[in-house]
Amino acid sequence: MSLQRPTLTIRSLCLVLALMTGPALAAGSAGTGGYVSLEGVEQFRGVVDLSHGEPATVLRYLQLVAQMDEDLKEMGLDRRIVVAMRGGSVRYLRSDRSPIPHADQIVAEEIADAVAALDARHIRIEACKVAMDRFEVPADGVLDAVNVVDNTFITLIGFQQQGYGLVAIP
Repeated sequence: MSLQRPTLTIRSLCLVLALMTGPALAAGSAGTGGYVSLEGVEQFRGVVDLSHGEPATVLRYLQLVAQMDEDLKEMGLDRRIVVAMRGGSVRYLRSDRSPIPHADQIVAEEIADAVAALDARHIRIEACKVAMDRFEVPADGVLDAVNVVDNTFITLIGFQQQGYGLVAIP
């Protein structure tokens, strides 16, 4: 199976978040990977709004978040990253994957691994209870690393009010 490459690359994901969380100066440096937007930034704060329902795309974006975190770590930045999952993306957060269509089982397992890897990196994963109810995902049946919240719109607005940059992935 081949995964389609999302149109938003890791570099543009970093750039969007960095532009929203730190001052941009006139020149980049090697320590910031050439990102002018990261000059002077010591703490990188980003919230990713993930609502896509196609499992291979959900997996790829979770992998991009992990790669972004690794890139920022190599730059020596303190990182605070949250992934707010809503819409169809919540269908793949089940600990019991038997309700997931057979054709999506392998990718669902890879999503579970990606979520665990993000948790190990101290990246917070929040799942929207409104979406979970719509897609019949029981709150007590989600992956251990997932934090269920009533409504991720509140998550998205609250983190932005704390200075987190937003990346919206439809």
